[in-house]
Amino acid sequence: MQRKTISLLLAVLLSCFIFQSAVAQEQRDEKISGEIRGGLRLLTLQPGQANDLVIYRGDYIQPSIVGLERFVIAIPELDITKTFPVKEGEKDYIKMKKPGNYSFSAGIASGTIKVIDYAAASYNELSTEQAVKVLQNTNPLILDVRTQGEFQQGHIEGANLLPVQALQQNMQSLAAYKDQDIFIYCATGNRSTVASRILIEAGFKKIYNLRYGISDWAQRGNPVVR
Repeated sequence: MQRKTISLLLAVLLSCFIFQSAVAQEQRDEKISGEIRGGLRLLTLQPGQANDLVIYRGDYIQPSIVGLERFVIAIPELDITKTFPVKEGEKDYIKMKKPGNYSFSAGIASGTIKVIDYAAASYNELSTEQAVKVLQNTNPLILDVRTQGEFQQGHIEGANLLPVQALQQNMQSLAAYKDQDIFIYCATGNRSTVASRILIEAGFKKIYNLRYGISDWAQRGNPVVR
Protein backbone atom coordinates (compact mmCIF):
# COMPACT_ATOMS: atom_id res chain seq x y z
CA MET A 1 0.00 0.00 0.00
CA GLN A 2 2.84 2.38 0.89
CA ARG A 3 4.56 1.69 -2.45
CA LYS A 4 1.30 2.43 -4.29
CA THR A 5 0.89 5.73 -2.37
CA ILE A 6 4.45 6.81 -3.18
CA SER A 7 3.96 5.92 -6.84
CA LEU A 8 0.77 7.99 -6.92
CA LEU A 9 2.53 10.96 -5.33
CA LEU A 10 5.37 10.74 -7.84
CA ALA A 11 2.84 10.62 -10.68
CA VAL A 12 1.13 13.77 -9.32
CA LEU A 13 4.42 15.64 -9.05
CA LEU A 14 5.55 14.48 -12.51
CA SER A 15 2.32 15.66 -14.12
CA CYS A 16 2.71 19.06 -12.40
CA PHE A 17 6.31 19.33 -13.60
CA ILE A 18 5.44 18.46 -17.21
CA PHE A 19 2.60 20.99 -17.29
CA GLN A 20 4.62 23.78 -15.69
CA SER A 21 7.55 23.14 -18.03
CA ALA A 22 5.26 23.44 -21.04
CA VAL A 23 3.82 26.73 -19.80
CA ALA A 24 7.31 28.04 -18.96
CA GLN A 25 8.42 27.30 -22.51
CA GLU A 26 5.56 29.44 -23.84
CA GLN A 27 6.55 32.32 -21.54
CA ARG A 28 10.23 32.54 -22.46
CA ASP A 29 9.80 35.53 -24.75
CA GLU A 30 7.44 37.40 -22.40
CA LYS A 31 8.93 40.39 -20.58
CA ILE A 32 7.12 40.99 -17.32
CA SER A 33 6.31 44.64 -16.61
CA GLY A 34 7.08 46.60 -13.47
CA GLU A 35 8.60 45.35 -10.23
CA ILE A 36 7.41 43.67 -7.05
CA ARG A 37 7.76 45.69 -3.87
CA GLY A 38 5.99 44.91 -0.60
CA GLY A 39 3.91 42.25 -2.33
CA LEU A 40 2.62 44.73 -4.95
CA ARG A 41 3.55 44.96 -8.64
CA LEU A 42 4.37 48.60 -9.33
CA LEU A 43 3.54 49.71 -12.88
CA THR A 44 4.61 53.07 -14.28
CA LEU A 45 2.42 54.21 -17.20
CA GLN A 46 3.70 56.54 -19.91
CA PRO A 47 1.33 59.15 -21.42
CA GLY A 48 1.26 59.21 -25.23
CA GLN A 49 2.91 55.79 -25.56
CA ALA A 50 1.65 52.26 -26.08
CA ASN A 51 1.46 50.82 -22.59
CA ASP A 52 1.43 47.13 -23.49
CA LEU A 53 1.97 45.45 -20.14
CA VAL A 54 2.51 41.81 -19.19
CA ILE A 55 1.90 40.65 -15.63
CA TYR A 56 1.18 37.41 -13.80
CA ARG A 57 -2.15 36.11 -12.60
CA GLY A 58 -2.38 36.85 -8.92
CA ASP A 59 -0.52 40.14 -9.13
CA TYR A 60 -1.80 43.02 -7.03
CA ILE A 61 -0.95 45.99 -9.21
CA GLN A 62 -0.36 49.57 -8.12
CA PRO A 63 -0.20 51.93 -11.12
CA SER A 64 1.28 55.39 -11.42
CA ILE A 65 1.44 57.81 -14.35
CA VAL A 66 4.48 59.88 -15.24
CA GLY A 67 3.63 63.55 -14.67
CA LEU A 68 0.17 62.91 -13.23
CA GLU A 69 -0.53 62.57 -9.53
CA ARG A 70 -4.27 61.81 -9.54
CA PHE A 71 -6.09 59.64 -12.10
CA VAL A 72 -8.82 57.06 -12.61
CA ILE A 73 -7.94 53.67 -14.08
CA ALA A 74 -10.68 51.71 -15.85
CA ILE A 75 -10.55 48.09 -17.07
CA PRO A 76 -14.04 47.60 -18.59
CA GLU A 77 -13.83 43.83 -19.18
CA LEU A 78 -13.14 43.29 -15.48
CA ASP A 79 -15.64 45.92 -14.27
CA ILE A 80 -12.80 47.78 -12.57
CA THR A 81 -12.82 51.54 -12.02
CA LYS A 82 -10.52 52.90 -9.33
CA THR A 83 -9.12 56.30 -8.41
CA PHE A 84 -5.46 56.70 -7.42
CA PRO A 85 -4.24 57.79 -4.95
CA VAL A 86 -6.91 55.94 -3.01
CA LYS A 87 -8.85 57.36 -0.10
CA GLU A 88 -7.61 56.60 3.40
CA GLY A 89 -8.61 53.08 4.40
CA GLU A 90 -9.08 51.83 0.80
CA LYS A 91 -6.92 49.12 -0.74
CA ASP A 92 -4.22 50.78 -2.85
CA TYR A 93 -4.04 48.11 -5.53
CA ILE A 94 -6.04 46.22 -8.16
CA LYS A 95 -6.26 42.43 -8.14
CA MET A 96 -5.58 40.62 -11.42
CA LYS A 97 -7.13 37.21 -10.87
CA LYS A 98 -7.92 35.98 -14.37
CA PRO A 99 -5.58 35.31 -17.34
CA GLY A 100 -6.43 37.21 -20.53
CA ASN A 101 -5.87 40.43 -22.47
CA TYR A 102 -7.54 43.55 -21.10
CA SER A 103 -7.70 47.09 -22.49
CA PHE A 104 -7.44 49.90 -19.97
CA SER A 105 -7.48 53.66 -19.71
CA ALA A 106 -5.84 55.66 -16.95
CA GLY A 107 -6.03 59.44 -17.06
CA ILE A 108 -3.99 60.50 -20.10
CA ALA A 109 -2.53 57.00 -20.56
CA SER A 110 -4.00 53.85 -22.05
CA GLY A 111 -2.98 50.42 -23.28
CA THR A 112 -3.44 46.71 -22.65
CA ILE A 113 -2.65 44.39 -19.78
CA LYS A 114 -1.84 40.79 -20.64
CA VAL A 115 -2.30 38.51 -17.61
CA ILE A 116 -0.51 35.15 -17.79
CA ASP A 117 -0.10 32.18 -15.47
CA TYR A 118 3.25 31.76 -13.76
CA ALA A 119 5.47 28.77 -14.48
CA ALA A 120 9.01 27.79 -13.50
CA ALA A 121 11.02 24.62 -13.02
CA SER A 122 10.98 25.12 -9.23
CA TYR A 123 7.24 25.83 -9.10
CA ASN A 124 4.31 23.42 -8.76
CA GLU A 125 0.65 24.44 -8.65
CA LEU A 126 -1.46 21.93 -6.76
CA SER A 127 -5.18 21.32 -6.67
CA THR A 128 -6.59 20.62 -3.21
CA GLU A 129 -6.62 16.88 -3.94
CA GLN A 130 -2.97 16.96 -5.01
CA ALA A 131 -2.04 19.12 -2.00
CA VAL A 132 -3.53 16.60 0.43
CA LYS A 133 -1.31 13.85 -1.03
CA VAL A 134 1.79 16.05 -0.94
CA LEU A 135 1.22 17.03 2.71
CA GLN A 136 0.56 13.41 3.67
CA ASN A 137 3.76 12.13 2.09
CA THR A 138 6.26 14.98 2.52
CA ASN A 139 7.19 17.33 5.34
CA PRO A 140 7.29 20.82 3.81
CA LEU A 141 7.52 24.17 5.52
CA ILE A 142 3.93 25.46 5.32
CA LEU A 143 3.53 29.21 4.78
CA ASP A 144 0.25 31.07 5.17
CA VAL A 145 0.75 34.41 3.37
CA ARG A 146 -2.55 36.01 4.39
CA THR A 147 -3.09 38.57 7.15
CA GLN A 148 -2.99 37.94 10.89
CA GLY A 149 -6.78 38.29 11.08
CA GLU A 150 -7.37 35.74 8.33
CA PHE A 151 -4.91 33.34 9.93
CA GLN A 152 -6.72 33.51 13.26
CA GLN A 153 -10.04 32.74 11.60
CA GLY A 154 -8.68 29.41 10.38
CA HIS A 155 -5.48 27.92 8.94
CA ILE A 156 -3.96 24.62 7.84
CA GLU A 157 -2.38 22.69 10.69
CA GLY A 158 1.33 23.39 11.05
CA ALA A 159 1.21 26.60 9.01
CA ASN A 160 3.52 29.53 9.73
CA LEU A 161 2.12 33.00 9.19
CA LEU A 162 4.18 35.27 6.91
CA PRO A 163 2.03 37.85 5.08
CA VAL A 164 3.06 38.37 1.47
CA GLN A 165 3.55 42.10 2.13
CA ALA A 166 6.31 41.24 4.63
CA LEU A 167 7.91 38.39 2.71
CA GLN A 168 10.71 40.31 1.03
CA GLN A 169 11.76 41.97 4.30
CA ASN A 170 11.84 38.61 6.12
CA MET A 171 13.51 36.50 3.42
CA GLN A 172 16.52 35.79 5.62
CA SER A 173 14.35 33.92 8.12
CA LEU A 174 13.66 31.32 5.40
CA ALA A 175 17.27 30.87 4.27
CA ALA A 176 17.53 27.38 5.81
CA TYR A 177 14.69 26.19 3.54
CA LYS A 178 16.21 27.28 0.23
CA ASP A 179 16.65 23.68 -0.97
CA GLN A 180 13.71 22.19 0.92
CA ASP A 181 10.00 21.81 0.16
CA ILE A 182 7.88 24.90 0.86
CA PHE A 183 4.08 24.72 0.62
CA ILE A 184 2.36 28.11 0.26
CA TYR A 185 -1.29 29.08 0.45
CA CYS A 186 -3.56 32.09 0.85
CA ALA A 187 -7.34 32.58 0.60
CA THR A 188 -7.90 31.85 -3.10
CA GLY A 189 -4.46 31.34 -4.66
CA ASN A 190 -3.53 34.86 -5.74
CA ARG A 191 -1.25 36.09 -2.96
CA SER A 192 0.34 32.64 -2.74
CA THR A 193 1.27 32.87 -6.42
CA VAL A 194 2.97 36.21 -5.79
CA ALA A 195 4.78 34.76 -2.76
CA SER A 196 5.89 31.72 -4.78
CA ARG A 197 7.46 33.93 -7.45
CA ILE A 198 9.25 36.08 -4.87
CA LEU A 199 10.85 32.99 -3.32
CA ILE A 200 11.77 31.37 -6.62
CA GLU A 201 13.36 34.58 -7.90
CA ALA A 202 15.37 34.62 -4.65
CA GLY A 203 16.72 31.14 -5.39
CA PHE A 204 14.32 28.81 -3.56
CA LYS A 205 14.18 25.44 -5.30
CA LYS A 206 11.01 23.52 -4.29
CA ILE A 207 7.84 25.59 -4.14
CA TYR A 208 4.28 24.21 -4.00
CA ASN A 209 1.34 26.59 -4.38
CA LEU A 210 -2.23 25.68 -3.36
CA ARG A 211 -3.88 26.94 -6.55
CA TYR A 212 -7.37 27.67 -5.19
CA GLY A 213 -6.37 28.50 -1.63
CA ILE A 214 -7.69 27.56 1.77
CA SER A 215 -11.22 28.47 0.65
CA ASP A 216 -11.30 25.47 -1.68
CA TRP A 217 -9.39 23.37 0.87
CA ALA A 218 -12.10 23.94 3.50
CA GLN A 219 -15.01 23.57 1.07
CA ARG A 220 -13.76 20.09 0.22
CA GLY A 221 -13.91 19.03 3.86
CA ASN A 222 -10.24 19.22 4.78
CA PRO A 223 -9.34 20.20 8.37
CA VAL A 224 -8.82 23.83 9.38
CA VAL A 225 -7.36 24.86 12.74
CA ARG A 226 -9.19 27.66 14.55
